[in-house]
Amino acid sequence: MSYVSRSSWKRRSGSRTGYVSSANKRLKYVILFLIFLFLAFEVITTMLITSYKQETISMEPTVPSGSMLIASPLIYGSELPFTSFRLPGIRTPKRGDLVICTPDYHQEASWYERILNSIIGFFTLQRKSFGTTENDWLQSRMLKRVIGVPGDTVKMENFEILIKPEGKQYFFSEHEIIQIEYTIGNYSLPENMPDGFPLSGNMEEITLLEDEFFIMGDNRSMSNDSYYWGPLDIENIKARALLEYSPEILPLQ
Repeated sequence: MSYVSRSSWKRRSGSRTGYVSSANKRLKYVILFLIFLFLAFEVITTMLITSYKQETISMEPTVPSGSMLIASPLIYGSELPFTSFRLPGIRTPKRGDLVICTPDYHQEASWYERILNSIIGFFTLQRKSFGTTENDWLQSRMLKRVIGVPGDTVKMENFEILIKPEGKQYFFSEHEIIQIEYTIGNYSLPENMPDGFPLSGNMEEITLLEDEFFIMGDNRSMSNDSYYWGPLDIENIKARALLEYSPEILPLQ
């Protein structure tokens, strides 16, 4: 029969206790590191730089479907993580800017849904979210071009926007006002289509109020934009698209 002395038992017991304590300490450090990494990720993607995948053909040929973009919320004013509070921006949107925006009809998630979405998205590499489907997410963020700014009067003729800037007497083509090269698709419409028909490519003039912007897709007949649901408030414009990094690296304008 073996005999274990009290001092030997204490040494062994202390060794096991020390091992458990060391393992708990390592686990604690791992958890703290993940929390720090998550918070840093949220601050960076919410306030500085974020990515966006273009899932529709509404901006073709400028931005093809499937393109991956880099955008910055900082330019127009970043929102604090998990809140709707918005900081002042560097400048307001200008005509021609490509922006990530949210349509008026989209209902923002509650604060706890935003937190859960952020956590689930962080640990699934943005592939899953809480309480929404893929289609819900696609509709909550859109890539569009700013065509009209506050004070402008805009109208559409054959899918081209005509702009009368505040204080001016005449309308100008959007390409005369916006000094950026982009292509609007050419469409052959059925004969005798009424001007008021939603797909006619024509729209009566409207004047944009303070903090209102008129945004459009470059692929005019295949874009869900201000042509259908009117001007967009500045609060709905979330970030400026800066760079396309997939399938090729291209600066956006």
